[in-house]
Amino acid sequence: MAIEPIAGNEKISAVQDQARKTYQSTMPNQQQQDLRTEKNREPVSVSIQRASSTMGRLGSFNEEKNLIAKNIRSSSEALSKASDLVDGLKENLGKIIKNYPPFPQDSAERKEILMSYISLRKEILSMTFPPPPAPVYEKNTSLWDKLGYTGTGSMASSVPEISSTATDAEVLAASKTLGELGSDMATARKELVGFVTD
Repeated sequence: MAIEPIAGNEKISAVQDQARKTYQSTMPNQQQQDLRTEKNREPVSVSIQRASSTMGRLGSFNEEKNLIAKNIRSSSEALSKASDLVDGLKENLGKIIKNYPPFPQDSAERKEILMSYISLRKEILSMTFPPPPAPVYEKNTSLWDKLGYTGTGSMASSVPEISSTATDAEVLAASKTLGELGSDMATARKELVGFVTD
């Protein structure tokens, strides 16, 4: 038994060839038309206008933040310098306190150490400290009062005064006060940094 081919396959094959030729002939035209429309497109620009009052408020907000940051930086730098000097004062008094046997009251070396303390204290008193920004100051006014902060930016009231003939008890009390002052300065600097990072 022999199988004869079906005549319908030839018709389908002819239709497929015709569809392929039609698609291929329209494809370049379609691509050319797409290219033409892309060439005719012009760049589109969009501008958004904001109200000048909004921009003004943003500008003043940025200025205020920049001013606060500047004040925090300068206050922190001043506290750092003062802290170094306070450490120097405490170290000088420590030489007297920790000396064994103790210096006699009229010892030239003791007087030299106390004179060095007096000159370092004068250096601190000559320094001026920029005020901390109001939000930082108002957050912990007692701390800044302990530091002796005044409107003029002086720490005169917080650094103990000692004469060149100070007794051991006076030296010990001044050293204790300087230790507390150093701790308060470290806390103040942490608050300044914390205000920026919070």
